[in-house]
Amino acid sequence: MRIVIVGSYPLSADLIKGGVESSVFGLANELSKGNDVDVLDYPRIGGRDFVEQCGKFAIHRYANIGKHNRDASLREKDIIRDIIALHPDVIHIHGSGQLSLAIYNATSDYGIKTIVTIHGLVHEEKKKALRKCPTPKLLYQYIYQSRIEMKLLDVVEYVIVDTLYVANRIRHYYSKGRIKHLPRIYVIPQGISSEYFNINCDERNTILLSVGAMSPRKGHLLTLEAYQLLRAHGTQAKLRILGSLADKKHYSKLLDTISKNPYKEDISLETNVSQQELYDAYKSANIFVLHSEEESQGIVFAEAMATGMPIVATKVGGIEDVVESGKTGFLCEYGDTETMAEMIERLLTDRKLWKMFSLYAKQISHAYDWQEIGKQIVQLYKV
Repeated sequence: MRIVIVGSYPLSADLIKGGVESSVFGLANELSKGNDVDVLDYPRIGGRDFVEQCGKFAIHRYANIGKHNRDASLREKDIIRDIIALHPDVIHIHGSGQLSLAIYNATSDYGIKTIVTIHGLVHEEKKKALRKCPTPKLLYQYIYQSRIEMKLLDVVEYVIVDTLYVANRIRHYYSKGRIKHLPRIYVIPQGISSEYFNINCDERNTILLSVGAMSPRKGHLLTLEAYQLLRAHGTQAKLRILGSLADKKHYSKLLDTISKNPYKEDISLETNVSQQELYDAYKSANIFVLHSEEESQGIVFAEAMATGMPIVATKVGGIEDVVESGKTGFLCEYGDTETMAEMIERLLTDRKLWKMFSLYAKQISHAYDWQEIGKQIVQLYKV
C-alpha cells in the first residue's frame, strides 16, 4: 500500500517536540515496515524545500515563505501537487488547521481516500485559554481557529481521535449544531516508542518527573505549588520538569516562581532535552506528575506507565481515558494542588500501593505499542 502522511515530522529523531511530532514519527516508522510511505512535513519558518531519506521512507520538507506559522497555508498548492504526484492509495492528514483543511478538500476532489487524525481539540483549548485571560488576541485565535476546526469536521469522512473524550466532544458539536455532518469516528490512541517498554523507573528514588511543553496549558505553575505543599508537609522529594520551549514568556514566569520557592535547590527546569536525556529522566524518577488544564490524551502518561511509573494528574479531558484512578495512579480536580500534594505523599510513603500501581501500569501500557496501533490504522485504511 502506498501511504502519504501529512503532518509535523521532527527535524531530528533525537529532539522530538510535542505530541504531534511524536505521533507522526512513530506512525511513519511503523507503517514503513510493510508499506511504501512518504511523509510531507508541514512548512517551517526558516526552513527550505528538500527531500531526505529516512530509512525506508522519504520526508518532504517545505519552507514557510511567510513570517508566521499560519502562513504555511501559502504552500498548499505545492504540497497538494507533490501528494498527487506520489499516486497514494491513502492520505493520512494530522491536524485540524487551515492547511489540513485545504489539503483535505483538494485531495478529496481527486477521489483519494483521505483520513484525518485530530490531535486535541483547538476549540476546547482556546476556549479555556480565553476564559483564563480574555485578551483580543486570544479571542481572535479562538474564533478563527475554532471555525477552521469545525469546517474540517463538517467535511471529513473518516476521523481518528486518541480518546473517547475527543470522540464524545465531536458528537456533542454535532448534537448542538456546531457541525452539520457527523464523520465516522475511530478511537485509536497515539502510540509510544518501543524503548519505553525496556525502561524501568527507579523505585528507590524520590524524584517526581513532569514532562510537558513550557506553556500555561500544562499547569507547571500548579505542579510547583503542589510540590511546595508536599515539602511543607515534611515529605522529601525532588522535582524535575522537562519540556519544549513553547512559550518564552511563560518559561520566564516559571523560572521566577522557582527562584522564590523555598525548596528551589531540589527543583530543575529543563528545556528541549534530547530523546536519550528523556529516557534517562524516566529511568531515574519514581512518580510522574502533571497538572494539565486540557489534554486530549497525553502521550507522556502512556510513556510513564510503560516504565512502571505511577501517575498523579488532573481529571480533565482525555486523561481519564488513559490513567485509571486508583489503579495506575491518582487524579485530582484541576487547581486542587492540596489534594495533588496529598496523593503524591501517599505514593511516596505507601510502598505496597506504589508497587501495585506500577505493576498494573506496566501491563496496560502495551495498548500503546505502535505495532498494535499500526495494525488498527492499516485496517482503517482498507475500510
